Amino acid sequence: MPIISHLEFYVRAAIAIVCVFLVCVTLHEFGHFYVAKKSGVAVPIFSIGFGPKLVKWNRGETEYSIRLLPLGGFVQMAGEAPQETWFPVGQEVAYELDDELRIVRLGDPKDLKRGYVGTVRRVDLTDAMEMAIDTAEGIRTFPVKPYARVMLNARSSIPIVEKHEQMLGKPLWKRAAVILAGPVMNFLLAGVLFAIVNMHTGIPTTTIGEVEPHTPAYAAGLQVGDKIVQINNRAIRSWDDLRSSIQADLISGGAKPKPLRLLVSRDGQTRPVTVTPEIEKNGEALIGIESTMSYNPLRTVPAGFSEMVRDTGLTVQAYGQLVWHHQFSSLSGPVGIADVISQQARLGFWNVVMIAGVLSLNLGMFNLIPIPALDGGRLLFMIIELVRGRKVDPQKEGFVHFVGFAILMLFAVVITYRDVTHLF
Repeated sequence: MPIISHLEFYVRAAIAIVCVFLVCVTLHEFGHFYVAKKSGVAVPIFSIGFGPKLVKWNRGETEYSIRLLPLGGFVQMAGEAPQETWFPVGQEVAYELDDELRIVRLGDPKDLKRGYVGTVRRVDLTDAMEMAIDTAEGIRTFPVKPYARVMLNARSSIPIVEKHEQMLGKPLWKRAAVILAGPVMNFLLAGVLFAIVNMHTGIPTTTIGEVEPHTPAYAAGLQVGDKIVQINNRAIRSWDDLRSSIQADLISGGAKPKPLRLLVSRDGQTRPVTVTPEIEKNGEALIGIESTMSYNPLRTVPAGFSEMVRDTGLTVQAYGQLVWHHQFSSLSGPVGIADVISQQARLGFWNVVMIAGVLSLNLGMFNLIPIPALDGGRLLFMIIELVRGRKVDPQKEGFVHFVGFAILMLFAVVITYRDVTHLF
């Protein structure tokens, strides 16, 4: 039985890890995909999962696929990097022509065995849509037909599109919207997941559900069903407001809590009640009440999005602490995150849903950091473009993102190694 129970746990943990990564990453990529489509940007590839394709289908210019490793997904948008970078000058290329001598298919000679073969001498796949190729008959310039296919391998290809369908050809605000859509989708997902958890667990209200005997609240005459409206003339709208008001004197450095002036609603009438908190051994000020729980979606759903906003602020503060106080030991990579998810899977389904919301929020925040290769890095280049009034050279920007990606991968390897050594 112990072996079976351990096996069941590992299966649940594996399912939880896959589902959390799949949902958080794929919906991030779907945000980019959806806004790109709405902005008129061609999207050649949208994939769920990584690695070899299990199944694929085409709809419009987009190839959709489900792949072997279900730990996320990716989207490829036309013109994120110049299409010219696919064909460096001096590279050997195979090509096929239509009746009008326009290039309709391009690729490596081993993937396009029936095509003509030549050497690239000049290429413009942004404005002129043409290529100069050194052929057996000399250097010839061929127009490239819109949606000509570039062979990624012998069985897979993506289209070459005109400038108006490329990211590079869109106005700044549309490009920014496409990039922001991924993190925004993560924030929305976090709010939705927090709201779903709230609908299951309920949220505390400002109405008293229990008064513990021999406590300040009991001595002051507070009763079950009383609704706390104000504390010290401050409006109380949530349980968090109530708790923070009770702790206010301690936070401000008061040695002993002062009496609190409560305004309580009871039987349709309001009445003042004075209660003095007592200090517990852990240093927390309490008055001895428990809240009633609300399962009303009109309360739980807004509360979920309020939690998302609050946690976003806390995450920003955490990043600040990370930078200013060099607390890099608190960082976790994919292995560390998977370990946290597995621990939550041991505690139950709703804990997994909650940690999925937390991970989604952190994924959105992390991608907004202005580091090359991340969404924030791309937005930084757009801000530079806005300030200087012209675009940064796309090839130079692409090189910066490539270097940033390499550094991120190296950093991820270091963090992963540390996470693995901590686990074992």
